[in-house]
Amino acid sequence: MNKFYILICLLLLVGCATMQLETNSKLTRTIVIDHSQLTNKTIYLQVTNTANSGGEKMNLNENIINSFKAKGYEIVDSSQKASYSLFVNVLFANNLKEARAIQAAAVGGVFGGVGALASGSNGSNSLIVGATAALAGGLIGKALEDETFRTVIDIQVVNNLNNSNENTRVYCEAIKTDLDLNEAMPILEKEATKSIVNIF
Repeated sequence: MNKFYILICLLLLVGCATMQLETNSKLTRTIVIDHSQLTNKTIYLQVTNTANSGGEKMNLNENIINSFKAKGYEIVDSSQKASYSLFVNVLFANNLKEARAIQAAAVGGVFGGVGALASGSNGSNSLIVGATAALAGGLIGKALEDETFRTVIDIQVVNNLNNSNENTRVYCEAIKTDLDLNEAMPILEKEATKSIVNIF
């Protein structure tokens, strides 16, 4: 009886694992673009990456440029020439296990304590900020067997026509059993690019 019960439990656990790739994205705040103000579809783009710990492999710049061009936008080299400016910074892009390890190291004092969270003064602090943001932005609750990769990206949109700006944060997830970083990164890049460019 006990063996039968254990077998059923194991089967249920395996059944909870995600064999097919699942993706999800969300913005923490909606940004609405007034297209009636656009005298020309020009945009200045600046992409930075402070993720570290594997996240530095994320390359959004080319994907975003190509997607904007497909929508008829011209990428210009100065914000003074653009109707809008878009500033993108990758905070985290990796497996959530990495985020938990970073956060545990911070609590243990490896990065100088939890007080480092807010300062953002060096690479270690950037790691902690990114990991903390990643763990706080859950999209899909899944089984322990799954590999969950998440990216967290800060976005600022500046309307150069009226000197206003809005901020949001993008969360994207890719979930699948046995998913690895090399497979997950292009998926996260695609999902993040779609979420960012769709603002416009």
